[in-house]
Amino acid sequence: MPGQLLYLGLGNPVLCDDRVGHEVASALHRRATPGSAELELASVGGLELLHLLEGFRRVVIVDAFEPGFLPPGEVAELDLEELTARPSALSPHTASLKHCLELGRLCGLPMPEEVRVFVVGVVETRRFGERCTPEVEAAIPAAVDAIAAALAP
Repeated sequence: MPGQLLYLGLGNPVLCDDRVGHEVASALHRRATPGSAELELASVGGLELLHLLEGFRRVVIVDAFEPGFLPPGEVAELDLEELTARPSALSPHTASLKHCLELGRLCGLPMPEEVRVFVVGVVETRRFGERCTPEVEAAIPAAVDAIAAALAP
């Protein structure tokens, strides 16, 4: 049964820096008090996120930001309006998140009250690789710290 908080890492774990959402969300989850949060790692987006989000009160989503829009490893928080307005800079994972949430609510599903989306600047998202590029890999701890600080009460 879903709980209060979900860390949701988005991306493809075999596409170099596209895996950064998985890496950062996993690190955030490891920092959480045991039993206080759940972790999901997904390679889907749009309406396919519907049942991953269902039942949680708060969701923290972490995804890669397309190369060239943020320096490697830099973190930005985007609101749902920005996700709709800047589709060219986003991965396909978060592009229609707002519509997914709206549909869930219209269907009467228990959707999150709070959704925070953090994106991390990357270098390479189209090359196969089971590790991030050195620039992004080195920046992961700072990205985790930045997001943890933004989430702190």
